[in-house]
Amino acid sequence: MSLMKSLLATLSLALGLVLAAPAAAQTETPAMRAALADIRAMVEAAPGDTGLAVAVTSRERLLMVATHGYADIARRQPVTAETRFAIGSISKSFNAIVMMQLADEGRFDPDAPIARYLPDFHPRSRFPAITGHALLTHTAGLPNYLTHVASMRFLIAALDDFEPRYAPGAHFWYSNSGYQLLGYAAEKIDRRPFPLILQQRVFDRLGMTASAPQIDNRLRGHIATSYDRTPDGGFVEAPWFDYLASDGAIVSNAADMSAYARMLLARGDTPSGRLISARAFERFVTPVRDNYGYGVDVQDGGRVIAHGGAIAGFRAYLSAHLADGFAVVLLANGPLDGALRDRVIARLIQANGGTPKPAGNAPKARVEAAGFAGRFVGPKGEALSFAPDAKGGLTVGEGGAALPLARLGGQSWGLHVTSKGPRAFTFFRDDKGAVTDVVEGATAYVREGAKALAEAPAAYGPLVGHYRMHGEEGPDVRILVRNGRLMMAYADGDAMPLDPEGERFRMASPAHAPEWLAFDTMIDGQAQRLLLTGVPAYRIDLP
Repeated sequence: MSLMKSLLATLSLALGLVLAAPAAAQTETPAMRAALADIRAMVEAAPGDTGLAVAVTSRERLLMVATHGYADIARRQPVTAETRFAIGSISKSFNAIVMMQLADEGRFDPDAPIARYLPDFHPRSRFPAITGHALLTHTAGLPNYLTHVASMRFLIAALDDFEPRYAPGAHFWYSNSGYQLLGYAAEKIDRRPFPLILQQRVFDRLGMTASAPQIDNRLRGHIATSYDRTPDGGFVEAPWFDYLASDGAIVSNAADMSAYARMLLARGDTPSGRLISARAFERFVTPVRDNYGYGVDVQDGGRVIAHGGAIAGFRAYLSAHLADGFAVVLLANGPLDGALRDRVIARLIQANGGTPKPAGNAPKARVEAAGFAGRFVGPKGEALSFAPDAKGGLTVGEGGAALPLARLGGQSWGLHVTSKGPRAFTFFRDDKGAVTDVVEGATAYVREGAKALAEAPAAYGPLVGHYRMHGEEGPDVRILVRNGRLMMAYADGDAMPLDPEGERFRMASPAHAPEWLAFDTMIDGQAQRLLLTGVPAYRIDLP
């Protein structure tokens, strides 16, 4: 599923537009028909070759599926209404529906310790026992994602070495691990594999005949090919991997996801009877912390529930407007355009007589090479000079030559082979977006004429470098020092400051974050291993 990066990237995706003073839904009005035509035009005109399917449904029926791009770029195979995509973390709400079905049957108590159903789960803790409710609401204090045991039952034992920092319910911290535990608990209660539970309890009941409850080799060639963005702005086919865990293993298409959305719009009811009780649905959509219910973000005072998803290059989003009686599903095999998503939702809100609230902060625009150019001075007067080249790339001056840099992602550029070994440069900006300084390892260079930053403690130098996890989803981690503080950056994300805590480090913000970092195995004066909440990553000689 999606990694820590996906914690930063997937949660921001899940925050959609909400409505203000909407009227009751009128799905067959001229205004709605005009809105559907506009949405189809928006989708078909979207840029790029990666694929997208957008579905709109009312409480009663599927209103529209619009498509764009290719399910397989190399084969020029277009996306159709039937194309299947992985939906990533939207799967969590399916998991929660299953748990509430078991609660309706008196077989699962959300307020009971989850160890009642998973007797082999016993993390070290001085706090009250973790409940199913805490797992469902991401308030258990568990780490987000242990990539080396994701989709593996060994996770239950791996968490024995984890000690929560706070009592269940005290804080929100998105945890794929917690939802994986819920799937294993469901298996113990229902005495069958979770994919079969999901198939029979949800897919079959809703007529989701095109959906699959797990990602395995049988789906190769039968679902869209997914793509990751490369640092230079292109696309590469994402690695295939099997995934079975209940936090993010579902594959579906636009029509099937619309059938699921209609159940949500009907507050748990279906044409063949309730999927979960009215009481269970109310608990499902009741927010606890950070406006999160059971596998869904709860928006606009409960009038809208939504969630995003990401796995193996796929992106997805579901927004169900309970009060207005419409839902939108977006499925993509590459990046999902948040601005397009917001325009689609806004157009439907308008068609229903509502007024969309202003969109939130726009995503950061990709900074072109010229934005990184300039001369920067280090603490001992040494200088780095960066300049754009004729091809739109960036160069660094060294020995009288302008050496071309490779974009590493985010705000970082690098040199793979030099006399000094691999080199990575990470740029930092002020509130107005102007580059103020650049860091190479433990050395900070400020723009010429600016005040020097604090020097790094000598003990941090051996920790600086590039570390890689050897799993399907990685991730790569870069450790650097800025203004005297150790920092961590995922390969495609911004650097985050760390605070020391004994022999370990923790994220400086939020202070309650359960994740931790530790370094060990010194060779030639450098740490060779980074443990990220117990998951090993190893130094690799790349920038």
